[in-house]
Amino acid sequence: MDTKKVLGAGIVLTAVMAAAVIAGGGGGMGGGNNCSRVGTWFGVGDSGITWMATDNPGPNATVGQLALEWTVIDPTLGGFFPDVVRATNALGVWQKVNRYTYEYTWIAYGLDAVGLPFYVARASGIASMADCDHVNITYVLELFDPAQDMSTEPPLYGCFSGTATETRVPLVQAICE
Repeated sequence: MDTKKVLGAGIVLTAVMAAAVIAGGGGGMGGGNNCSRVGTWFGVGDSGITWMATDNPGPNATVGQLALEWTVIDPTLGGFFPDVVRATNALGVWQKVNRYTYEYTWIAYGLDAVGLPFYVARASGIASMADCDHVNITYVLELFDPAQDMSTEPPLYGCFSGTATETRVPLVQAICE
């Protein structure tokens, strides 16, 4: 009888510990599944632009797609494009380089008042995981005329480099009192 109780308690304890290990994936670099680019992020660039990003997995664990939704952006890019009234959200791709480093490229458009593209912005760079919930980003932003072939021509309007950071959006359960 006592053997059954001990065995039963051992099974329950093992199940509880396994659940804790599975649920505990976040935190440090040694964490579980949460330590990748896949997820939702809040980003801040050195120019003051802010965004929400969603990085989705692709056909395997080393590539995927990303979507950025601007929360704060000057579509004129500091007055350089005074006729631009809106910047589209950015869409792009990412690729894992090693355990903590990812390459990415995204594209967005600056549109005039009637919705015609005035410029094409292409950003590419490196996203380095500081830990599972924080990323340091370096980028090069190239500005093309919409009529250009971005795969063969240099950016007509120039390019700029900079830095940014992203913080993973945590899962929380809010309580209002």
